[in-house]
Amino acid sequence: MSMHHLRGARALLAGAATAALLLGGALGASADPIDPETGLTDLARPVDGVGSDTTQDLNNGLAAVVTNNDALILGSWDATGSATIQTRTGGATFARPNGSGSGVNALKAAKTGGQWQGVTLNSQDISFARSSSAATFVPGGDYSYIPLAVDAVTYASAPGATVPDELTRADLTAIYSASNGQSVTLSNNVAYTVGREGTGAQIVPFLPQTGSGTRSFFVGQLGLTEATLGSAVAWSYSGGSVQEHDGAPLAAVPNSIAPFSIAQYIAQGNATALSTRYGVTVLDRRDGAVLHTMKNNSGVVTQPIVDGALNTAFPIARPVFTVVRHSDIADNANLEHAFVGDDGAVYSATSSAGSFTIEDFGFGSFIDRDSGINGVLINGENYRAGDAESYRTN
Repeated sequence: MSMHHLRGARALLAGAATAALLLGGALGASADPIDPETGLTDLARPVDGVGSDTTQDLNNGLAAVVTNNDALILGSWDATGSATIQTRTGGATFARPNGSGSGVNALKAAKTGGQWQGVTLNSQDISFARSSSAATFVPGGDYSYIPLAVDAVTYASAPGATVPDELTRADLTAIYSASNGQSVTLSNNVAYTVGREGTGAQIVPFLPQTGSGTRSFFVGQLGLTEATLGSAVAWSYSGGSVQEHDGAPLAAVPNSIAPFSIAQYIAQGNATALSTRYGVTVLDRRDGAVLHTMKNNSGVVTQPIVDGALNTAFPIARPVFTVVRHSDIADNANLEHAFVGDDGAVYSATSSAGSFTIEDFGFGSFIDRDSGINGVLINGENYRAGDAESYRTN
């Protein structure tokens, strides 16, 4: 992967004033799909997606620039916002899916004419799901998990927390499997009490809400399951539920930690420039949260962000996916045009200033921008952008 082009994207985003001149201030901010002519919610997009909070901003950016026959074709609906959404004129009004698992379940309900949260969906209501976690793959399965981009996850805390930098994956496993009030000695040879909010613990471990792709990915990366999480772990706090990539619980609860997408952290920090460049509202929910360095398996300290770009060599890296019903690829020309193959439109999408959308929103590309080679090795698996065949499930 070309760090040169990743750095270039960050440098371009840093010039928000230049971008404002390039766009002439014509774009209005949007989250759910907005008609750029009227500023109203656009129910005419032929390819609508729901699900992951992690990739919603990237997909919103793609929805602002990806066209087919000069028409915008993607509608990306945020994980949170209004309680219900209607994605097309005459379509069902249904509960907004929040998280990767919810998005995939809603997609499957739509494709089978089933119910999502008590409402019967039609195949046209949802075309794809955003997912920041993988599935149990089955050769020839009905649904394709198509690699979209590279993300990585680290642990975050509020400034001044007693949580140390440079933890290892084994350290995080010990923390997230600890009982409430347990003392855990970490790789820095210091013992910390691990416990819940209000106990005075030196480390208070949080996870995002159930159904979060980041939650399932992070727990799996630590070698844990929902059943083996320690009693010190919580996914709600005195202010409510813990939402993905939101620093509010970290700011509210002393010494708390939570997994945080590095790509999301970058995008939230670039919110002003992204609004100018794409007309997309990225909510800066970091609330002062700081990302921590980690040690890899060789004991080398790795930074989550290098020169403003995601460090794709970070120990806990992951692919993020677009999930579609495989049979729809042959039947939906817009879906195929956007997501399938090396030449899928989303993988080469750019802003009007020429910067790549995937990198602008903090992610890494599977396609090297210098050589054009498609493929990045993550945890021993070579993931390729637009590959609709290798990762299928039922």
